[in-house]
Amino acid sequence: MNREALLQSVLESYAAETPEGNDMAILKRWMTSHPEFAGELMEFAADRAEMEYLPDPEISPEDSTRFREHGLKLFNELFPASKKKSVSIHSLTALAKERGLNKESFAKAVGLSLSLIMYMEKRRLKAASIPDKIIKKTAEVLRSTKESVDEYLHGQPVAGALNYKADTRPEDKPQKEFADAVREDQTLSDEEKRSLLE
Repeated sequence: MNREALLQSVLESYAAETPEGNDMAILKRWMTSHPEFAGELMEFAADRAEMEYLPDPEISPEDSTRFREHGLKLFNELFPASKKKSVSIHSLTALAKERGLNKESFAKAVGLSLSLIMYMEKRRLKAASIPDKIIKKTAEVLRSTKESVDEYLHGQPVAGALNYKADTRPEDKPQKEFADAVREDQTLSDEEKRSLLE
């Protein structure tokens, strides 16, 4: 049985076992039995909650974000960071995509602008200058560990992105301080900048 077929079977079995709606104890058992599908099970449970408690089929972006954050909170309550396996991250945005988030929604979930997320993705920020709360939030959104995210951010800058002249290689450009990148970001409001720099 391939992965997609097995995933479908797991979701259907969980749904069959909880005909009246989500049951956290049963959900936790299924997530423990199938850790490879933990993310999909959480998303499935969140979707059921939306369908059950929101009669209006048109779900606003705010509601969608609220349910996703609730799912992340629930996931972390069920599986504390100390119990998560630290796995090397090869790309923040690629891992976010695996979690069902595009770059924009990933940035919003972490509380950063798309530009700042891409600075982190390309390791164009000095890792030591990135606030601990940002690293922790990134790990939470990615359902990873703080250690894994921190290890990624301390790697070598990634070549090829962010604005640079053709005769200047990205790895030759000095890394920015997080605070400087925030102050220079024209997509953030003054209030958002203050919050990130607190």
